[in-house]
Amino acid sequence: MPALIKRGKAHEPDTVDSLLPVLEQQLPALFGGAQATTASHRKLINSLHALFLRCSLVTTTSADGRSIRLSGEKAFGDKFREMCAFPLGVKKGVDQADRVVKFVAGFVGFAVEHDFKQREGNDDEEDDDDDDDGPASRLVAQLLAFLLRGFQAKSKIARYRCVQLVALMINSLGEIDDESYRTLKTALLERVRDKEASVRQHAVVALSKLQDADEGAADSDSDDDSDDEDDKDKGDKRSVTEVLVEVLSHDPAAEVRRAALFNIIPSPTTLPALLRRTLDVDTTNRRLAFSHVLAEIPLASLTVAQRQVVLGRGLRDREEAVRKAARKLVGRWVEQLAVEEQDGQAILEEFVALFDLHQDEGLCVAEKALEALFEVRPDLVENVDFDDSFYQSLTPATAFLVRVYLNHLRDAESPLLADVEPVVTALAYHLQASWTQLVVALEADERNDEREGTGEFVVGELVGVAVNLDYGDEIGRRKMFELMREMLQHSLLPPSLIPKCLDVLLKGTSERDFMRIVVEIVQSLRADSQLVTSDSELGEQDDSDSSSSSEESEDEDEGGPRARKKAKGKGKAKVQAPQQAERRKELDLRCLLVVRALLERVMSALQENSMLHGLVAELIVPSVQTKDYEIRSQGLVCLGLCCLLDKSMALDSFLLLARQSESTVGEMQVKVLQTLFDLLVLHGVNFGEERGIGTDIILGFLGSSLDQEDPRAAATAVVGIAKLMLAGMVTDEEILSRLVLLYFAGETADNPELRQCLSYFFPVYCYSNPANQRRVANVMIKCLDVLRNVYDETKDKSSMVTPLQIGAQLVDWTDPQKAMDIDGIQPDESVQVDLAVKMVKALYRSEEKDGRKLWCQLLPKLYVPDEADDLTIKALLVLLDELKDNRPLAEAVPRNALNRFEASLRKTFGERVDALTQEQLDESEALAEIKAWVDRVEGDGSEEGEDDDDEASEESDEDSDEEED
Repeated sequence: MPALIKRGKAHEPDTVDSLLPVLEQQLPALFGGAQATTASHRKLINSLHALFLRCSLVTTTSADGRSIRLSGEKAFGDKFREMCAFPLGVKKGVDQADRVVKFVAGFVGFAVEHDFKQREGNDDEEDDDDDDDGPASRLVAQLLAFLLRGFQAKSKIARYRCVQLVALMINSLGEIDDESYRTLKTALLERVRDKEASVRQHAVVALSKLQDADEGAADSDSDDDSDDEDDKDKGDKRSVTEVLVEVLSHDPAAEVRRAALFNIIPSPTTLPALLRRTLDVDTTNRRLAFSHVLAEIPLASLTVAQRQVVLGRGLRDREEAVRKAARKLVGRWVEQLAVEEQDGQAILEEFVALFDLHQDEGLCVAEKALEALFEVRPDLVENVDFDDSFYQSLTPATAFLVRVYLNHLRDAESPLLADVEPVVTALAYHLQASWTQLVVALEADERNDEREGTGEFVVGELVGVAVNLDYGDEIGRRKMFELMREMLQHSLLPPSLIPKCLDVLLKGTSERDFMRIVVEIVQSLRADSQLVTSDSELGEQDDSDSSSSSEESEDEDEGGPRARKKAKGKGKAKVQAPQQAERRKELDLRCLLVVRALLERVMSALQENSMLHGLVAELIVPSVQTKDYEIRSQGLVCLGLCCLLDKSMALDSFLLLARQSESTVGEMQVKVLQTLFDLLVLHGVNFGEERGIGTDIILGFLGSSLDQEDPRAAATAVVGIAKLMLAGMVTDEEILSRLVLLYFAGETADNPELRQCLSYFFPVYCYSNPANQRRVANVMIKCLDVLRNVYDETKDKSSMVTPLQIGAQLVDWTDPQKAMDIDGIQPDESVQVDLAVKMVKALYRSEEKDGRKLWCQLLPKLYVPDEADDLTIKALLVLLDELKDNRPLAEAVPRNALNRFEASLRKTFGERVDALTQEQLDESEALAEIKAWVDRVEGDGSEEGEDDDDEASEESDEDSDEEED
C-alpha cells in the first residue's frame, strides 16, 4: 500500500520539476494498489485526489507574462492518461484490469463532486467565476477526448475497454458543452453498431445515461436551422431512446438486449418494446423482464390487454424460472392493490377486476393468475368465507373467484375445502335463483346485452362449481339433475352453458343413462322445432282455396300414405316466414350443439344405443345436406364424431367427408380435415378395403390434401400426415417427398404453423427408425433436383435457403450415427454408403454446372463407416473411375471436393479393396450392377437405365418394408 503523499515545506512551493518525480513514484503505486482489491479504492482515491489538488496549484507564467499556464494540471493529466492506457490493452475478463477501470471511474466521480462542492461554497462570494471550469472538469474533458480516440481502434480489446470506462464515468462528467455532448453521442451511436457484442453492450449502457439529457437537447435543437449540416451528422437526429428501442428489439446478442432492457426508461413510447421482451428467445432476458423491469412499472400504467398478455406469456412459459418470476410479479401487483383496511377477500375481488373475464383469453389468464396468487400469498385465502349472502349477491368477479378458489383447495387437498365448499342442495338453490334471473333477462322485451352477459357468466361459473361437488346426497343430486335438464330443455339457454350442464349430468350417472337423458332432451328440442314448422304450415294452409282442400279429402279416401306424402311435399314447397325460419334454425343448431357435446363425452359404439343412432338419420345427416353454413358445419362435426365411435359409419361417410374437404373453405374445411385424419389415425389407413376404399384412394386423398391454398388447411393436412407417418401407418415415399418440398420451398415461408410442425417431424421421423432414414435417402436426389430448380427460378432468394444448405440438412437427417438406440432395432450403417452411390450416379447423369457442383460438395459430408462392405466400396470406386474417364469435371471446386472424397475412401479401404480376389469381384452383384448401369447410360438406353435403377430402388424399398413388418 503506498504511503500518504507528503507535501513540501511551506517556504518551498512546488514546481513542475519537483512534481514530476512525485508523479513518477506515486501514480504507479496508486494504480498498482488498485489492482489488488476494490476494498482499498476509497483510500487510494483520496490519496490520488490530494495529489491532483497539489498539482493543480502549480502554475507558470508565459514568456510574455500575459497568461498563466496550468503546468501542474498538465503534468498530472499526461501521467494520469499514461497510467489509464495500461488496462485498455487487457482482454475482457481479467479482474485486475476491471478493478483499475473502476478505480479510474471512481476517481473521476470523486473529483467532479469535489469541484461542484467548491463552486457551491463560492457562490455567495464571487459570481463572476461561475462559468469557469474547475480542475476536475478540465481533467475529465481531456480524458474523455483521449478515450473517444480509442473508440475507433482496430483492436476490439481497446474499443471494449474504452467504451467500458466511458460507460462507468459518464454519470460523473458533470456539465459538458453542447459540442462535447454531440461528439460523445455520435461516438456511442457508432459503437452501438460495433461488430463485437461486448462493445455494443457497454455502448448501450453509456448511451442510456444520456436519455434525459437527450430529450432536453432535442427540444433545444428543434428551433435551430439544420440545413447546413453534413450527412454524417444526420444520425444524431435520432433520439437516444429510439436507438435503444431498436437495439432492444433487433440486436442479435442476448447480453446487448439485456443491457438495453435494464437501462431504457419506461414510458408510453418504450413500454410496448419492453413488454415484447417477455417473448425474448433468451431465457434470462425473459425472466429479468418480469422480475426487474415489469416489477418496477406501476400497475396503473398497464392496460387490461397488456396485463393479460404479459401474465399469459409468463405463466405459460416453458421455463420454470420464467414462470416463477411471473408468479412473483403477481405478488407485486397485489401489494400495489392492498389497503390496510381491506381483508383478503376484498383484495382478491379487486385483483380479479384487473382482467377482462368476458374474453376467453382474459378468463384463462385470470385463472392462472389467481392460482399463482394463491401460491405466493397464501395468507390472502386463509380467512375467506362464502356464506349465503355472498352467493345471493354474486358478480362475475366473485363467481369466478369462488370457482377458482375451490378448485385450488381441491387440487392442494386442503382441509379448508370442507368448510368452504357448499353442499349440493344449497348450491342448487343458488344456481336456480341465478338461472331464473338470466331467463328473465333473456325473455325481456328490451334485451340488455350487458345484463345477459353478466347472468350467463355467473350461471356458468356456478355450474363449473357444481361439476366437482360430491353427489353422495341423493336429494341434492336429484335437485341438481332436474335443474340441469330444465336448463338444457330451455330454448334460450346460451350455447356456452351446454357443455358445462352436460358435465354435471355425466357426474354420477352411467354412460348409457347419460346418453338416454340427453337424447330425450334433444327430442324435446326437436319437438319444439317441428312445432314452429307446423305453426308456419298451418298459417299457410289457412290461405289455401277450397279446391285444394277437396283434393286432399279425395286423396285421403284413396289412401293415407299418398295423402301424407302429398301434404309433406306441399309443406316443403311453401316458403316459411323469415322469423319462423330463423327460429327453426336456432332450434336445429341447439340440437346439434347438444348432440356434439354428447358425442364428445361418450366412448360406446352407436349400435349400443338405438336412440342415439336414430338421431344420426333424423338430425345429423339432414344437417350435412343442408345449404345453411352454420348448420352444415355443426352437422359435419357431429358426423365426424359419430364416425369415431362407429367404424361402419366411418366407412359409409369417409368419401362424403373427403368431398366436403375439397368443396368447403375456411374453418369448416379445417374441421373436416381434422376429422378425416382422426379417422385414419383411429381406424387405420386400410380400414376401408372391404368397401373399396383401398390404400391407393387414401394415398390420393393425402396427396391432394397437401395442395390446399388456405394456410390453415395446409397446416392441418401436414399435421395429420405427420402423425400417420410417425405412427408407421403411411410409408409412401411420394408423400414423404412432398413434405420435404413443402418444408424447404419458399412458398411456405409465411406459414409458420406448417414449418414448425415439419421442423419437429423430420428429426423425430429420421432418428427414430433406420427404415425412415433410408426412405429419406431414397427421395433425397429427386427432391434436391426440384428444389435446386425452384431456387434458381426464385427472385427473392431470402425466402429460401440455398440448395447446399438443404442438401446438408438432408445428409444430417440420414446420418446413422444420430439414430436413437432402440432395443431390437439395429441402425442402418450403410444408408449413406448407398446414398453416395446414388449421388455419384446423379453426378454422372447431370450436365448442369450447378448440379454437378452440388453433388460434389455433398459427397464429403457423408458418413462411410469402417465396417462398410468392401464390394460396395469397390463398386463405388469403379463408378468414380468411370466418371473421371467418361465425364470429367472441368471446374476446380467440385473436382477438388470429389478428389477429397475419393482419397478418403482409398485411405480407409484401399488395402481391403485391393485384397479382393477376382472370384469375389465376379460374383459381386453390386459391381455387376454398376458396370451394367454405366454401359446403359453410355449407350443409347440411358433413360432405360434410369428406369431400371428406379425399379431396383423400389424393390429394395419393398424388401426393407417387409423386414420392418
